[in-house]
Amino acid sequence: MKKNGILNRELSYLIASMGHGDILSIVDSGFPISEDVFCVDLSLIAGKPKIVEIIIPLLEELEIEKVLIAEEIKMISPKYHQKLLSIFPKNVQIEYIPHEKFKDRVRESKGVVRTGEQTSYSSVILVGGVTYHGEKEEGL
Repeated sequence: MKKNGILNRELSYLIASMGHGDILSIVDSGFPISEDVFCVDLSLIAGKPKIVEIIIPLLEELEIEKVLIAEEIKMISPKYHQKLLSIFPKNVQIEYIPHEKFKDRVRESKGVVRTGEQTSYSSVILVGGVTYHGEKEEGL
């Protein structure tokens, strides 16, 4: 039995399968998800779990280099937008794109995590990073 970290089998598998540049989307409860994209449905009830509640433990296990957010969030859900920004490390690039383009990018995901979130334009796309940089010669 796994003792710590993310316990959900499908989500743990999805995180372990992520590579550099792979896309993992964390979406709200009403977001359209293509049937040909692997989906981990964590939605329980309206509003639970929230996207932020999923992202925080994800960041403990997944290296990301970029976050994509629908640009509409700035006007429609500004408080939520600020909360989202506060949870990402400072070295992670934040990119805003129109919601229609955002939906297209989600279709390119290695996987999608559906939450119970019900905040407008709250979905995010995480782009996998790497945990190493530059040359490493140990063990040669």
